Amino acid sequence: MPATAEALYYVRHPKPEVVREIWKRLEKAAAGAAMASETSVSTELISGAYGTLPNMTLGRIADMYLREVGGFSYTPDEASYAARLSETLPSGGRVGKGGPVLIEPFVEGVKISDSSDLGDVSWVSPTVQIGTAIWVAGTPPHSWQAVTASGSSIGMKGAIMAAKTLALTAADLFRNPAKPGGSAGRV
Repeated sequence: MPATAEALYYVRHPKPEVVREIWKRLEKAAAGAAMASETSVSTELISGAYGTLPNMTLGRIADMYLREVGGFSYTPDEASYAARLSETLPSGGRVGKGGPVLIEPFVEGVKISDSSDLGDVSWVSPTVQIGTAIWVAGTPPHSWQAVTASGSSIGMKGAIMAAKTLALTAADLFRNPAKPGGSAGRV
């Protein structure tokens, strides 16, 4: 048995109170293991990972500009690339809802469950998240297909679409500082 050991646990849950409860259980488990092995344990809480607290006002504004920017179409080369890449997707991958032209409806109150420090930030500062088509429909996250599509012209088109949407959203908020939420009244 080594003289010392270290472990890192990443606790996440959409509700902050559940994160705190799980952390307490982890500390108890560590204390129990230390007692059973006649060793000692110390813990350090470095940071948290709360779920994202959605800001519906910012979400409606960003959605308005996402629709204004609109989706994009594949060139013939991109369509060929997307078809070839689709053939490599694992059968367990996410089912795609459409292509890059489709802009899905804005849904009030939806919390993004992805692991990110943005979740922590959103509890102390208004934030907004949007999604654009940088992958071929059906691509699972954390896959080589996601990486290659992100670095392709398809990924670049989706990134530009996102940048335009966020820039228009920010410009609106700067132009209309007296109104809570910028142009939220128009949405």
